[in-house]
Amino acid sequence: MVVKLSVHRYESITRVIRIFSSMCGADVLDPKYRVNLLTWIVLTFINTFFCCTTYTMYINVYVDRDLTKVLQTLCLVGSALQGYVKLVNAIWNQHNLRFLTEELHRIYAEYDEKQAHYRRKLSKSVNLVVKVIKFVFFSYFINVSLFLMAVPVYGIIYKEKIFIMQMFIPGLDHTTEFGYYLLISIQLILMLFGGFGTFAADTFLINFITHVPMLKDILRCKFEDLNEALDDENKERTKKYKAILRDILQWHQKYMLFITIIKDTYFWVILVQMTTVGLNIASTLFVVISAKWPSGPPYMIFCFCTLYIYCGLGTVVENANEDVIYSSYTDVNWYHLPPSEKKMLGMMLMMAQNTSGLTVGVVVPLSVSTGLQLTKAIYTWSMMLINFID
Repeated sequence: MVVKLSVHRYESITRVIRIFSSMCGADVLDPKYRVNLLTWIVLTFINTFFCCTTYTMYINVYVDRDLTKVLQTLCLVGSALQGYVKLVNAIWNQHNLRFLTEELHRIYAEYDEKQAHYRRKLSKSVNLVVKVIKFVFFSYFINVSLFLMAVPVYGIIYKEKIFIMQMFIPGLDHTTEFGYYLLISIQLILMLFGGFGTFAADTFLINFITHVPMLKDILRCKFEDLNEALDDENKERTKKYKAILRDILQWHQKYMLFITIIKDTYFWVILVQMTTVGLNIASTLFVVISAKWPSGPPYMIFCFCTLYIYCGLGTVVENANEDVIYSSYTDVNWYHLPPSEKKMLGMMLMMAQNTSGLTVGVVVPLSVSTGLQLTKAIYTWSMMLINFID
């Protein structure tokens, strides 16, 4: 039986990501990528949604004078804004995305040829990436399917025509049979594009973040190699452990650079994602409690999924940074190192202690605890709004 190397499995993951992104007109991993017709079609869809939403807001405020409909209209604006920012960010930072992808490929190609403990870490990492991408795919697929199916199921049960979302098109009479089904079809297409585009954009970030623990694990393997070299009694001992120590310092620099590029590349994506998803959940919760919107609960669950997926990714980086510090203390035989080498490793440890994780803006750390605090704030804000309306 032929054993598939981790580098080949990573190449398969990259191919899948490219297929998803190319269907959104953003195959930015292609060195020859240029904005194409499909890119403009996707941007046109998003801009059309914003224009129609503005028109719908006008109807809600000046014709219907219904605050609940206004909030229902705003519920999906955040998701559209997220998609817009993610697409523009991918195009704008395509060089960073290619660099990170190629850097990971180089690591897989190099360490697939090394000792067994390195290969085990690579295999563990690629398994983690596949599991997380599959989990996110099925989470998004189930929630978007429930969101879209809620309207026809509600219509069959209650014999009432309602819309997937509160979005009307100027000049299209949605009160007629033809206008209603045409509008529902357009809304369905927009939601399918939106759900698929969100997943395609998020797979890039998932791929990069879930590889951060692998970089940390390889560093620990290098610590093991250093300890073996320090315990060796032959003449080449000094030369060997100095080479390994130099490699460790260079690897830690690579680890910090990898995280820094991710932070710089996804700064605005994370900020917009966390801000809008909080507003989406709060608005949807209010609408679900105070009005009829069958698609509201599935959409709220979808928003919670995206919230905690991003917070979970932030926690992955946070935990990896803490593990690097802990390993630097406990996994190295410090007492075998000469004073000059201890000083070099001590400087690396100081840098590790100052390595920050992902943040929302520049102050709030992106972590599960932040997600829980945001959830509490959303609930409080929603209850206050409901009491104010009552």
